[in-house]
Amino acid sequence: MEITLRTAGDATVVDLKGNVTLGAGEQKMRETIDGLIASGSKKILLNFANVAILDSSGIGAIIKSFTTVKREGGSLKLSNLSPLARQMLSVTGLLSVLEVFDDESSALASF
Repeated sequence: MEITLRTAGDATVVDLKGNVTLGAGEQKMRETIDGLIASGSKKILLNFANVAILDSSGIGAIIKSFTTVKREGGSLKLSNLSPLARQMLSVTGLLSVLEVFDDESSALASF
């Protein structure tokens, strides 16, 4: 998986590309979020526009990242989830906990 960081106003957009699955993908995402928190970022948007596969380990990484950011007084939001990823979050009940947006501009406007 590839991760690119960019700034949009006072938020950091984490562009994910590839698969967020067991192993390197989910670990890299968690390490990126941990690094952003350590550097003082409080508004983080995970952009899933170029994520092909999100498995249960990837969902676990999202939950851990969400918890870490929230504990540090920040906000983590998700955008551009595939229909299958959105369905997985719905089935697990996480859509009621996580802030998920159809597009990046809506997500950024909500910070």
